Amino acid sequence: MKVKGVKFGLYLSTPTPALNAYIVDAQRVDQMGFDSLWAADHLLTVPSGGKVPDVWTMFTAIASVTSHVRLGSFVSDAFRRHPAVFAQQLATLDCLSNGRVTLGMGAGEMMNLEQFGIRWEKPVSRFVEAVEIMRKLWSGEVFDYEGQFWQLKDAVLQIQPLQESIPIYFGANGSLTKELTGRIGDGWLPCCMSPELYKKHLKDVKEGARRAGRSIDEIDRVLYVYTAISEDHESALKQLEPYRASIVLWPKILDGAGYVAECPAIAEADFYSNILMNEEGERKFEEYGEFVPMEVVEDFSIAGTVDDCIEQIEDYIEAGVTHFAFVPVGPEPMRVLLRYSRDIIPYFKNR
Repeated sequence: MKVKGVKFGLYLSTPTPALNAYIVDAQRVDQMGFDSLWAADHLLTVPSGGKVPDVWTMFTAIASVTSHVRLGSFVSDAFRRHPAVFAQQLATLDCLSNGRVTLGMGAGEMMNLEQFGIRWEKPVSRFVEAVEIMRKLWSGEVFDYEGQFWQLKDAVLQIQPLQESIPIYFGANGSLTKELTGRIGDGWLPCCMSPELYKKHLKDVKEGARRAGRSIDEIDRVLYVYTAISEDHESALKQLEPYRASIVLWPKILDGAGYVAECPAIAEADFYSNILMNEEGERKFEEYGEFVPMEVVEDFSIAGTVDDCIEQIEDYIEAGVTHFAFVPVGPEPMRVLLRYSRDIIPYFKNR
């Protein structure tokens, strides 16, 4: 099935001071005309403080009070759940939500694994195997599976999703996983990038699709992006300054944009994936943010007046984005979403 039109979604940031805030925000976003809700599938996250809920329990509650928005993880891993258990959980939610589940899958992060005694080994091979198993289970067929990580005998689920199969989007920033996205993924979930960098990285996804005999139009291309709206560009940009580390999570992405974060706290290019949620990990994360230039924050975000944001969204669409997952910031993030609902989404939906 080909991707049609541009979609707009909200990323529910964690941690949160109160879980009922997610429910209220989800209801409002559903009524505003947004297409999707996304949330992290984490045990721990940075910064500390507040609550980090189970994303699928939270989405079950949200599904009961919404009717339109799709519900997706950004992203889950293949370490913390057996794929059969996970497939059953997602199929159940898909039925309860009237077919609105999207699964984001990635290699995982140390903060969700090592501190709980879960070994992080061969993450890409493991999540590919999990994807294969879950798709077979959702088909309703009885099958055997002899894999490197899991072995199944006469396996079948007694519940299937309402959708023909739950779409699986890949959280992919490396060349291997981007190419894999093009070969077998239903969507691509990269981190924040400038339009120029997005276009560059999309080439790997396109190449994977070409090798598999697929069209890039079969793949929903998401952009996770911070956004702020004000009456002038500088005021909006100022709202983004405290989020510099979160906007550019991976130093290798920063390097790819032509900048170098010479931060002594970073020992490796993938430090976010390897960071632990403890005092030292938080210190590293905060220190890294101080080395992210504001020029990069501006390039990697959508900020300014309504007209500025429309122009920047146009640039991203030209670069290949088909679906935006916004992280609204500012003193009142919901007001940012209201501006999108009233002025920006209709501009793109009605043209």
